[in-house]
Amino acid sequence: MRFLTTDSATGRLLTWGRGVLEILILLVTRPSRRSLRFASMILRVKPRFTMVNNANLIHLYETVESAAKEGLAGAIVECGVWNGGSAAVMALADREARGPSAAPRPVWLFDSFEGLPPPKEKDDKKALEHYFEGMNKGSIEAVKRVFTNLKLPLERLTITKGWFEQTLPKAELPATAILHIDADWYDSVKVVMETCYPKVVPGGYVILNDYGFWEGCDRAVEDYFAERKLSQPEIVRVGRVGGYFRKPA
Repeated sequence: MRFLTTDSATGRLLTWGRGVLEILILLVTRPSRRSLRFASMILRVKPRFTMVNNANLIHLYETVESAAKEGLAGAIVECGVWNGGSAAVMALADREARGPSAAPRPVWLFDSFEGLPPPKEKDDKKALEHYFEGMNKGSIEAVKRVFTNLKLPLERLTITKGWFEQTLPKAELPATAILHIDADWYDSVKVVMETCYPKVVPGGYVILNDYGFWEGCDRAVEDYFAERKLSQPEIVRVGRVGGYFRKPA
């Protein structure tokens, strides 16, 4: 299955083709200046810098935009970065929503930059069959490049390289307005919830890129709340894959 992922030229071409088709559908079904802006933005980050599908990229933008309109304080934190395209979309949304005179939100990014770790017993058969060593390996250089391409400030960017279970517990995480989890497997999503979710401000947004696709992601979120005897917030689906919820006030 490696040839179908963006780790291969074939996979990147397929991602680009699907992305262009989705842009055309967007422009036909929702013709507007806003749709044109979204189309331009997506073409600048795909497929070189992100694998996140178009609907989810637009949702990330609109979520950050909503957080700005609501006056939510806190950083943008992303766990599972690849080449930085989705993080750049969120930083761009923050700048455009709050204006150039406002101080940009800090953006904290966590990734191994070695690819995904192997899935384990709490992940589904599909994950075990699709995994290969080095799967979804991104680079810090690519992250900085996409931020520079979009004229986003690097001085507000904190990039931490390493496996989540080693880096997140040691990180001095900021109060968080938007937490984007793109970590695929059970263990990875679980450690992100355990370490990052407590820092999300009341009313803050938690976005799960893999919700409804990788069973381990869904199960990790459910187990996090069940183990703490907390009521799990309603997870709203986003497009074909993905979901989000807001931290209760």
